[in-house]
Amino acid sequence: MDTKRLIVFGGVIAAIVIGITFFSPQPQKKQIYGETKPIVSVSTYALLEAAQAVSGDAIDVRSIIPLGSDAHMFSPNPAQVAEISKSALFVYNGAGFESWAENLKNALSGTTQSVDMSRHVILMKSEEEHEHGGHTAEAEGEETHHHGEYDPHYWLDIDNMIKMTQTFDDEFSKILPLKAEVFHQNADNYIKQLQKLKSDYTAGLSECKNRMLVSNHDAFGYLAHANHLEDISVIGLSTDEQPSAKTIAEIIDLVKKHGIKTIFFEELVNDNVAQTIAKEAGVNAESMQPLENISEDELKSHQTYLSIMQENLVKLREALECH
Repeated sequence: MDTKRLIVFGGVIAAIVIGITFFSPQPQKKQIYGETKPIVSVSTYALLEAAQAVSGDAIDVRSIIPLGSDAHMFSPNPAQVAEISKSALFVYNGAGFESWAENLKNALSGTTQSVDMSRHVILMKSEEEHEHGGHTAEAEGEETHHHGEYDPHYWLDIDNMIKMTQTFDDEFSKILPLKAEVFHQNADNYIKQLQKLKSDYTAGLSECKNRMLVSNHDAFGYLAHANHLEDISVIGLSTDEQPSAKTIAEIIDLVKKHGIKTIFFEELVNDNVAQTIAKEAGVNAESMQPLENISEDELKSHQTYLSIMQENLVKLREALECH
């Protein structure tokens, strides 16, 4: 999103929020079953799950980004901005993931507090240029959405998901001090499940024939780093990049040279590039869920961060020939 568009979008957000605040100065709580529940709005799916795990039934946690959509490309419409303005707390991923969030945060009234979750986790530097076999991948085509200095997919490091859970515990305890002990207990229970998941990854990926994770989009850097895998991606952090023919040829050569069995592509994102490389290299193309968002089908089947990460582990073990 270029500077001119950001300025215009910021002005639109400010106008919407000023109007909402004027006519409804304190709409941040919702009456349910005789109880007044604070509303908390979050952006990415990982934030939603951690928030719901900590809140239980005490807080009305709402997701901003619609199910099944590409979270990278989302921008809130006026109705969604109005919903966010009703919140006691607005939590966004940060690290440049939501190009709209800073303008929105600055336009919200004093009744809605904002939290940039990226300030509470350990971030990795992004690599806008990716090296493959000594060569630099090149993107071509239209201008892309650049995330910035840091890789924003930090929730795929389970230690960061634990930090996110602890942050929600702290923030919710400020909103509802009388429920603090409930939040502490919920957070502890969820963290124990995350620690078990981390142990499963450590054991499951300890001995693998190949430790090179190849994907169409650079969404899995934290997962790779946390588990001592080499992360190779066709395009960078932005899902609207288009790789050059040279880059595709380099990846095909790399896959053949290192005996890679599987090219991963991100669910909810176009998989044409991954499928093309897989076909040319004679290997498999397999989806992997980076948990920026989930589909309606995944929600209906009660999929969670924990269950989807376990599915990712199964796919990684097969692709990397782990035993």
